[in-house]
Amino acid sequence: MVLQKTSPPKDKRESIIEAMLDLVVERGFHDAPMSLLAKRAGASAGVIYHYFASKDEVLQAVYEHVKSMKLQFMLEGQKFDVPFKQAYIQTYINAYNFYRTHQRETKFLDLYESSTYCTPSKAGEQSEMRPELVAFMKAFRPRSEGGVLKDLPISAIHEFSFGTARQLAKKDVNISSEDVIKVAHASWSAISDD
Repeated sequence: MVLQKTSPPKDKRESIIEAMLDLVVERGFHDAPMSLLAKRAGASAGVIYHYFASKDEVLQAVYEHVKSMKLQFMLEGQKFDVPFKQAYIQTYINAYNFYRTHQRETKFLDLYESSTYCTPSKAGEQSEMRPELVAFMKAFRPRSEGGVLKDLPISAIHEFSFGTARQLAKKDVNISSEDVIKVAHASWSAISDD
């Protein structure tokens, strides 16, 4: 009699990702060993290695999970058939709200994106995005690169835009909705000629 290999339940993969997210935020990358991940996720090392070939692969999966969650949040209530400025303002507000209500994920993004673990993510590939979002992302570049924004380095554009949303959201002070809208407009003024 030949025994067929059965896959562990799908929710195990998610529990592994969630456990690694918690461990990295609490302890950092280097103090989050696979043995502790197994204990925290309630999974054996064999189950973890069924889903992921290495710790790096788990970390990449956590990053993709968080980026996907952030993207979904930023698209909430978004309309792309409106003027670009209006779409930008809504996206900025959504970004601020994501960073404000998802402190754990924001801390992970800060750690991961400034580490050597950070590699291009499948969650950010344009081929997997909705067509209207792809158009938005193509416009969200300097004019010299075919976009609608000031000719500044893309890293400066990101800092003046969603970087300010991230930094404000991490502060202990809660900012009113009206002030978030004002900051979004100020951010738009900083990055556009409009």
